[in-house]
Amino acid sequence: MRNMMLQVRNCKILALCSLILVALVGCKDKEQPVNPFVDPGTTENPNWVVSGDNNMSSSMTAIVKVSFAKSEGILAAFIGNDCCGLANYNTDLGLYWLYISPATEAGGNVQLRFYSPELKRIFDATTTFSFSNDTQLGSITEPYTPEWKVMQ
Repeated sequence: MRNMMLQVRNCKILALCSLILVALVGCKDKEQPVNPFVDPGTTENPNWVVSGDNNMSSSMTAIVKVSFAKSEGILAAFIGNDCCGLANYNTDLGLYWLYISPATEAGGNVQLRFYSPELKRIFDATTTFSFSNDTQLGSITEPYTPEWKVMQ
């Protein structure tokens, strides 16, 4: 009988130690990043420069939502390798107002890129759209909200 009581007591002590160990490991895991977006990148400000300006332009009102990052950063539009628009975060509205002006009148598909200074990473929008002169994509009440993937 005494042997049985010792076994029950040892099981309770073992169970308590296991719970403490699980709690400690759980706390440690919470400190560790659970997503690659949390790991700081190494990309410094890319210093994108708009490559050209012609008589064609369109505008966009966009909101940037990147997991684990603040929305403040730089939003850029590219057609091929040419940067054709830059926008900084408007803190009053929480939006970006981007004017897109391609380097040539040929236009093309617009690829959006976002630089997060907080994460030191560049993100590409997962979809492109065709440039069309004198158009407006998104609005203050319904901003364009692209999906993003990590580039660098």
